[in-house]
Amino acid sequence: MNILIVNDDGYKSQGLKILVQALIAHGNLYVAAPYEQQSARSQAISIGSRIEAFDVDRIFATQRTIAVNGTPADATRVGLKLFDVDFDLVVSGINEGSNLGKDILYSGTVGAALEAKVLGVPAVALSVPDINDPYLFDETSKIMDEIIEQELYLVDGILNINFPSLKERSKGVRITTQGQRFYHAEYVRSEKPDIYHIKYSLQNYLEAETSDITAFDEGYISITPISLNRTDQKTYTKLFNRFNK
Repeated sequence: MNILIVNDDGYKSQGLKILVQALIAHGNLYVAAPYEQQSARSQAISIGSRIEAFDVDRIFATQRTIAVNGTPADATRVGLKLFDVDFDLVVSGINEGSNLGKDILYSGTVGAALEAKVLGVPAVALSVPDINDPYLFDETSKIMDEIIEQELYLVDGILNINFPSLKERSKGVRITTQGQRFYHAEYVRSEKPDIYHIKYSLQNYLEAETSDITAFDEGYISITPISLNRTDQKTYTKLFNRFNK
């Protein structure tokens, strides 16, 4: 296989190195990652006439590693084009910090994977709350071996994978739905005019048993299929029946 590895934490991140090690047995690995930390960039892309991409020291046994002075989605675009390789799969991560519930709307890790799917390449995103968890490499290798060997990545959208805290091994895998949790922001005026300090707090809801939040809280790896098509089918049907008589 030809696999492109991307992320939003930057080309020097520990999660990138762990992911490369976990995937090395599956084929030819290429890395395209942002030059700097790019969390919460979602699926933003650069629309100017210029972008920087340059070779850096290869990560382990990768074929080539480049740093992109842009967003995570930029890294995906540049990697798919610049390497001039027919890629079978894009894997984004491993992000330091979970991407659960409404996090996926803002996540650069998920955004980089979605961009790959927009461009016609299957993609998987992986996140963990603590990149230094002792079982992360083992759990990553195990889940990615299963996904690749069984071709579970061949879906209409992407797979968003979240590990629980891995101070001990996970309890298993659950196929989940997107939860409701999100980070609420308060903007507090500082002593300087027009400057505000942002204070975040976690807004929790009563989650469904099928949600990624529930799986995470109970110590399971969650795999959430995410679609590119954001059409609200229920509302579409209601409006269609109202206006298309």
